[in-house]
Amino acid sequence: MQSCRARSAGTAVTAATAGYTLVELVIVIAVIGLLAVVAAPRFFDRDTFAERAWFDEIATAMRYSRSVAVASGCSVRLQLTPTTYELRQQAPSGGHCNPGDSSWSQAVRYNDGTVAMASAPAGASSSVTATIVFTPAGSTNLASDLGVTVGVHALTLRASSGYLSQ
Repeated sequence: MQSCRARSAGTAVTAATAGYTLVELVIVIAVIGLLAVVAAPRFFDRDTFAERAWFDEIATAMRYSRSVAVASGCSVRLQLTPTTYELRQQAPSGGHCNPGDSSWSQAVRYNDGTVAMASAPAGASSSVTATIVFTPAGSTNLASDLGVTVGVHALTLRASSGYLSQ
């Protein structure tokens, strides 16, 4: 004997049609599992995030170098390797920078007082090793534009203006 409930519209609904079948539940679980297998590596692959972080760090260092050079009136040297960067200025002399100083002895500091230098996170490196000097006019010592890539991210430093485009 099959139990039935009467609906107000006069149709009968059996207990078997009131929920999900086992087949429907198995299919939903299989689809979720398939999505997890395909999507999970994207979420747990840290190299993609490390590359983007290092790319942003290099771009920020270039912009900051140019800004400090223009604001201080002293050239700033950016020493860039695939896994590190460091910003330095010429030694001060009489309240001004000493343009004859070739040792670049003065470390550039960020606004919070930390020295402007960093190392790449694990799994990230840039494509270039370069020594870039930003002048008080904002230009660089480069003979031509410099392209830098980190993973799939790329930027170009314009030699004549110090402008950075991504």
